[in-house]
Amino acid sequence: MLSFDRRRFIKGATAAGVTVISRPARAAKLKPAYPMEGPVTKAEYSALKKMVIENFKMTEVTLSVGTFHVPAHGKYSSLFSWDSGWHAIGMSRIDPAAAASEIDALFALQCENGRISHDTHFPELEKTQANWQSKLGSFIGRGQFDDQGRSEMIDPPAFVVACEKIFERGQDRSWLDKMLPKLDKYCDYLKLRDLFGCGTVAVIHPWETGTDSSPCYDQYLKLDFRTPLGAPTRMLLYPSLIQYNARFKWDLEEAKKRNRFILEDVCFNAIVMRAFQAVANLHEKVGNASRAAELRARAQKVMDALDRNNWVEAKGLWNHRYDLKNPKIPDRTTCASLLPLMTGLPSKERAERALTQHALKQERFWTDYLYPFNPADEMEGDVVYYEDLLLWRGRCIWTNMNWMMVHALKNYGRNEEARELTRRTVKMVLHEGMREFYDFRNGEGKGQVHFNWPSLAVDMIHETWPEAVAG
Repeated sequence: MLSFDRRRFIKGATAAGVTVISRPARAAKLKPAYPMEGPVTKAEYSALKKMVIENFKMTEVTLSVGTFHVPAHGKYSSLFSWDSGWHAIGMSRIDPAAAASEIDALFALQCENGRISHDTHFPELEKTQANWQSKLGSFIGRGQFDDQGRSEMIDPPAFVVACEKIFERGQDRSWLDKMLPKLDKYCDYLKLRDLFGCGTVAVIHPWETGTDSSPCYDQYLKLDFRTPLGAPTRMLLYPSLIQYNARFKWDLEEAKKRNRFILEDVCFNAIVMRAFQAVANLHEKVGNASRAAELRARAQKVMDALDRNNWVEAKGLWNHRYDLKNPKIPDRTTCASLLPLMTGLPSKERAERALTQHALKQERFWTDYLYPFNPADEMEGDVVYYEDLLLWRGRCIWTNMNWMMVHALKNYGRNEEARELTRRTVKMVLHEGMREFYDFRNGEGKGQVHFNWPSLAVDMIHETWPEAVAG
């Protein structure tokens, strides 16, 4: 998800480098856990909504492309596509017109071939919305940007899913008529990313996945975070991959030939399937049944490919696939392995295995604080140096995963569990504030403050606790 100017690159690299030759990192003392009893109340819904509105005001930016929101105030000088998707979903429950504006700004930057970039860098924002780390990061990562500041990388299309939510809640037909050709163009672009030739989408840089330092990528990248050298190695590797791809101008056919980093990411493809479903639903709203059927068929084709190539029968879940010439599946698993359930396309049999053996299993994912990206049992005894500086690496909860898992649970009749996931998410956000991520051991907020993704909890309440919204 995250371009080079994101997420404290220099801070992480410096901290890692300084301590490479020092004593092993000691586990930080955990804060006491806090109680989360009681249902979601109307007062809590109002408090959360107020918090979200204040956060969006703090992060709002208006430029020539339109009005959008940076992920957190004072940290970023770019428009990030999957961040804007999550923003728009949360915002659509509060102000559908503002959510539409977020998407309009994003699609104003759509490339001729239909691509929506991972991020677009705006130098004018560096005075008000960036710090020295992000400025230096933008310079080091410059090999990804075109002459309009658009990254050659892409992101999981949460912004496409957001379009369905915006129309559902705003019912602005003129906006939908304007958006549908752009959405079709984007969906057609994704055919260029079918590098494995089976209908899925593949990425050529880890930052395109959205889940930057997922343990699932370690084998492919030959990274080991159990030593102090892991973090600085990764910090150097990701920018070097940008420069590597820049040498052949990010040409996808050349990337296939070189096979340096070709990854079929389950999270990305789950969101792609859901995006195809979203655009199909929108076409049905305007009577375009044939186009809707085409997109549903594409979603099913992706699901069939994941079932055929990415399902791990011994474990009962899907996992990523990497290396075009000699495809492999990593040993580690994450919450990403459960996200196809968000589409409702997996068979009931496979869904039940994924739910009972993983999603709802206390020692795996159903921890006291929900919803872990990395399963608790795989993190048991796992020493990760600088885990809070390396995103998606440690004992982390990300609210976009919570949102997707609520829909996964609902699709297979687990409505009470979906309500419980929402309840714990709301209590956590209200207690800790709008944070980038949280710790699944005690619910502690970590990473950036005043981060916009927890706005998704507003939508989760509407979906699972309507009694807290009524009146």
